[in-house]
Amino acid sequence: MCGVCGTYSPAGRFDRGVVAAMHSRLVHRGPDETYSLNTESLAVKLGRLGMNGLADGWQPAEDRGGRYVAMTNGEVYNAGELRRRVGADHLANGVDVAVIPELVARHGIGGLSLVDGQFATVILDRAENALILARDRFGICPLYYTVTDSGVHFCSELKALVQGIDRSWRLDVGAVDQYLSLGNIVAPRTLVRGVHAVPPGCAVLFRAGDRQPETHRYWRYGEFEPAAETPSGAELRECLRQSVRDRLHADVEIGAYLSGGFDSSVILMESAALLDRPIRTFSVVFDDPALDEGRFQREVSELAGSKHEQIQCSRSDVVSAFEEMVRHCCYPQRETYNVSAMMLAGAVRAAGVKGVVSGEGADELFFGYDSYAFDSSPLSRRTARPENEQAWGRADFGWEVDWRRVDRRRDTYLTRRAREALAGQEFWRTRLIPFSEDEVRSLSQMQLRSISDVYVQLSGHLLGDHGDAMVMRSSVEGRYPFLGNSVVAAALRTSDQAKMVDFEGKACLRSAYAGIVPDSVLRRGKHGFTAYGLREITDERTWNGWRELVAACGVFDPGALDAGPDQGPADKWDFTISVISTAMVMDELRLEL
Repeated sequence: MCGVCGTYSPAGRFDRGVVAAMHSRLVHRGPDETYSLNTESLAVKLGRLGMNGLADGWQPAEDRGGRYVAMTNGEVYNAGELRRRVGADHLANGVDVAVIPELVARHGIGGLSLVDGQFATVILDRAENALILARDRFGICPLYYTVTDSGVHFCSELKALVQGIDRSWRLDVGAVDQYLSLGNIVAPRTLVRGVHAVPPGCAVLFRAGDRQPETHRYWRYGEFEPAAETPSGAELRECLRQSVRDRLHADVEIGAYLSGGFDSSVILMESAALLDRPIRTFSVVFDDPALDEGRFQREVSELAGSKHEQIQCSRSDVVSAFEEMVRHCCYPQRETYNVSAMMLAGAVRAAGVKGVVSGEGADELFFGYDSYAFDSSPLSRRTARPENEQAWGRADFGWEVDWRRVDRRRDTYLTRRAREALAGQEFWRTRLIPFSEDEVRSLSQMQLRSISDVYVQLSGHLLGDHGDAMVMRSSVEGRYPFLGNSVVAAALRTSDQAKMVDFEGKACLRSAYAGIVPDSVLRRGKHGFTAYGLREITDERTWNGWRELVAACGVFDPGALDAGPDQGPADKWDFTISVISTAMVMDELRLEL
């Protein structure tokens, strides 16, 4: 995983210093080497975090005909298979992502669907003098862009892009509404008006003379085709084992995150069985018994025979590093857990490990969240709303939105000026998943939730500010075996009834790993990413400083930090953290309302 940035101007008139300014802010993503690509219309820099092809790999890479030249960050785990498929297995370039331009030359943008991996790629079509920006299927690797009078600017990180271009920027109030309503911001939207995220599974094409880019979706999650005979436990294990094997392959050491939950335990058990040495594992532990999962982590580590390291995260750590974390990732927060995620990645790098495998994706693909159990109940009742139809394509599906509180939340937290600016930009006015009304009608409630979980929660948050932003800050690459192509294909062929049994999610996976993962972990309930509450551990001086920051941003009511929870059941997250972190991002990026 590396960092890429650049500027494209078909007329050839642009400031190459902007690229250097962006790249200087991305050194943490690629400290090992820097590659450059310069043409009359394009300037690109890539900072490399070397994981493979260390002795015989380089960038930029191009297809044999010379039409397409690419700079790509990330990993292509099935590069050998793809090279043979396109007849390029004889090429000398040993870096796996070098196959990308050959795929596009042979199969067009649709060829990217063949990649099993994670990538963000910048491709120049020399014949058309056109630019292609593309991301992997699930958006593991980030890529942002903006169009200005001087050209198209793009970058692996939002902060580096915005700070590298000397102009005034404004807040996208609709993105704030998305966050307050969904707890996430959905691509292509970002907090910055006029700055877009390339959507997962998409390529954005810029042609000379065109006023607007074209977005091409080459793959989407959610093509459920349950097989007549659901995949067996042995087949699921084999798919996951191969995906783990691929993601452990590197010229450097790969470790594993171990939360103490089922998903990371499965990944560790497979990793330990594949390696001829003890794998390095890393966990966070807390002083609070309600948060700490240390005993489960130790039990699994001992069974797997891993070399385990626990990182202690205290209340003082959270208070002292919370603002640093937010200003680094420039993404609103709804809990403090990312501080511990940032500490964890730092410990991994300090141990000399450059990559980790982790369990993200299992809950979304195999129905692991508690909400799936609700969907599976024949007694569940859902209120139809026209807003749901616009957002999700179906009036009786509202994902995690609590419609009783949406308007009340806006009134409580937003200033009058912000509410006026929001009119017509409310989160539900944008289709949030890449499915039409007709397509959605054919999906079960659990399938529709799975799709929504992937596009709203997994891609933007779990793989984004919680994943990529935290690990790459310390020059560590995250790898996610549950998102391997074979595992995803198996999940799409597995019936709802096999995934959810007696209101227990991931039932097919749990059955497949019975006797392999300890029973204490196998039967645990879902334990989400949680850490200390921010208000309860923050002194008044710090809190008052944040209160002043919130008041100064002009978006949130000055009394927002004193607002208690809504009446009724407790909210899923602390909205004061969302308010504070958004104000911090606005200050860091100098955003105006």
